[in-house]
Amino acid sequence: MNESINLKEIKRKVYLFYSEDGLADLAVGLMICGFGIFLLLGIPALVGVLGVFAYLVWYLGKEYLVVPRVGKIQPDQEMKKHFVGFFINMCVIGLGVFVFYLVNRNSGGSFLSQHPLMLFGLVIGLAISSLGLILKTNRFYLYGLLVFAAMGGGEVMGTTITSVDPFLVSVISAGGIILVAGLIVLVRFLNKYAVVSLEG
Repeated sequence: MNESINLKEIKRKVYLFYSEDGLADLAVGLMICGFGIFLLLGIPALVGVLGVFAYLVWYLGKEYLVVPRVGKIQPDQEMKKHFVGFFINMCVIGLGVFVFYLVNRNSGGSFLSQHPLMLFGLVIGLAISSLGLILKTNRFYLYGLLVFAAMGGGEVMGTTITSVDPFLVSVISAGGIILVAGLIVLVRFLNKYAVVSLEG
């Protein structure tokens, strides 16, 4: 009986450690929002480092916000694979964004000329949704759908709206929504779980 209770407690802590704190949401939001902002500012060369930056936000958040509340988790092999998968996902998304931008620009816009941004949005959306599988968190499926809709819709609106770049506005807005959602989840987590004191 005690073993069953301990196992449930371990599973609860692992779940808290990997998905309930909103840090992965913030990492994804920073990736998407940063992509749009960097392109808007004309500094696409920095897009490739977004994956590393997002990972650092996730890692440091775990160390300074989650560990004091939940404790240090020594993951089993399955959770280690999830951890590695998350890191690879962040890096691949960042690198993929950068490579796609370079290829599309260097080809004079002929690369996937029909709907390249919509297709790109689908790839990024699927990558984000895969985090939902890795972290076993359903809200990432909605994030993936949101990013796909933002990129595809922004591309379509770009054919009729010329006063602003609807693609960049849509992407930045989608990233902002994910950031806000992540902050809400993080605040709830911080309010729900107090820092564990080791004194006395």
